[in-house]
Amino acid sequence: MDIRTISIEEARSIRWEVLKPDRPESEVAYPGDESELAEHLGVFEGDKLLGVATFLPEAYPGQDEAGAWRLRGMATVRSAQGRGLGSQLLSYGVKRVWDQGGMVLWCYGRTSARTFYERHGFRAAGDEFVSPHTGPHYLFILRRAG
Repeated sequence: MDIRTISIEEARSIRWEVLKPDRPESEVAYPGDESELAEHLGVFEGDKLLGVATFLPEAYPGQDEAGAWRLRGMATVRSAQGRGLGSQLLSYGVKRVWDQGGMVLWCYGRTSARTFYERHGFRAAGDEFVSPHTGPHYLFILRRAG
């Protein structure tokens, strides 16, 4: 497995395939994607892109905390799920965020992924909510230790 920076187009192709295949492709173009501070990461097996995640500086809802980053559009192609690729990609991205001075990382994650996020130290904050077209979610927060 190899993790490296990818283009926004590569990230969006996997997001659409995995997260919103029955919705217009435009729905996987997120605010902040084009920011020069956004980091689009991909996990590869050989030259085949199997998973993506985007990390960018952004305050989380209701907070004005310095050093906050957001995780968006994390997805692994179905044929490669359950092999630990998402875990490797998330761990790599978290390290990059901390290396850049990040103090907190947050995301809106599907309720079905709660165990995955909690296994990586994230905690659900607040009540479950329903995101249109993608179902139940939580706000997940990971704080840098120390």
